[in-house]
Amino acid sequence: MHKDELWQVYAPNGEAIEGKGWDSALGNPEVTGAEEIVGIAIVFLYRFNKEGKLEFLWQKRSEKIDRYPGDYDISAGGHVNLGESLVEAAAREAHEEIGAEIKPEDLQFMIEAPFNRNRFAWVYAVNWTGREDDFVFNDEEVSEVRWVPYDEMEDFRAKYAKKPLKEDRFTFETIKNWLEMHGHI
Repeated sequence: MHKDELWQVYAPNGEAIEGKGWDSALGNPEVTGAEEIVGIAIVFLYRFNKEGKLEFLWQKRSEKIDRYPGDYDISAGGHVNLGESLVEAAAREAHEEIGAEIKPEDLQFMIEAPFNRNRFAWVYAVNWTGREDDFVFNDEEVSEVRWVPYDEMEDFRAKYAKKPLKEDRFTFETIKNWLEMHGHI
């Protein structure tokens, strides 16, 4: 998180409120008790390894980060800046956090949904099959990345993911449905 960002504010239906931003220096609205709703763009990188098994990339949060240090999180994600499109935010966050170069056309829309009382989420997938794993990440946010086979993801999530992801059955059930719908599992 950069303390000089203005995050886009959204209506409860997920529509951006034009020109209205939340000063990131104030912290997450959910933590501060504010009423504003901000947006987050989430990116799941997946690939089929040499054996043809489906895997997802997880990032381990740095010990230096204030929330959930040392826990695993999704591939990349973060707040949508004021005036930024959702795909721009998703690509920017992937680049900032793990050094992944993602073009807007790489992003496969999965779901949009309220994330909690103060955040609305847009989730995307990117097929990383055949690409280099030359991830470079900001050591202030991420300490390492790890490919987890799909058939081990539930166990991995239960043991190592940050608390909100351990409790988020809806998103992971939606991801499973999306994967089935697209013939990946």
